Amino acid sequence: MSAWNPALINVNQVRIWPPKKAALTIKRSKRPIFIMGSMLNIIPEKITEKSIKVAKKINVTVVATGGSNLALDKFEFKPDYTMGAVEIINNLKNPDWKGFDGNGNYDLVLFIGVPYYLGSQVLSTLKNFAPHIKTLTLCCFMHPSADMSYPNISYDEGVDWLSKLIDYLD
Repeated sequence: MSAWNPALINVNQVRIWPPKKAALTIKRSKRPIFIMGSMLNIIPEKITEKSIKVAKKINVTVVATGGSNLALDKFEFKPDYTMGAVEIINNLKNPDWKGFDGNGNYDLVLFIGVPYYLGSQVLSTLKNFAPHIKTLTLCCFMHPSADMSYPNISYDEGVDWLSKLIDYLD
């Protein structure tokens, strides 16, 4: 018999989300927001391209953080807002925040390209201080503090996953 190890098992474990379920979650969301981070500058451009396709397909508010505008400019994509990751998270965790358009806070936050060390902190903040918001990571890394994520995968598998997500969003 072994003792319970909270480092290995958590009561509120993240759910691994296949592309079809991720698409359903996005479609059911009333007010999603998409945060794109600086890792888009160094990961394969196909992932940035697919991320932009997701954003266009669901007509979501896109916030660029950490200089991700450089990667988005290559595809002539202009995000709706540019803001620091900590600043946007501080706004999101406030249930009274009216959002960028004044129509209320968001109910789903999509993340891609946020550096892991920062992503884990902002996801933990939202998990603990913003129960009104669900989080979905589209990165190639498993984020235990996200409500929905997928396991660590290669960039090629990430491109394939995003392609399937785009197909299911139709």
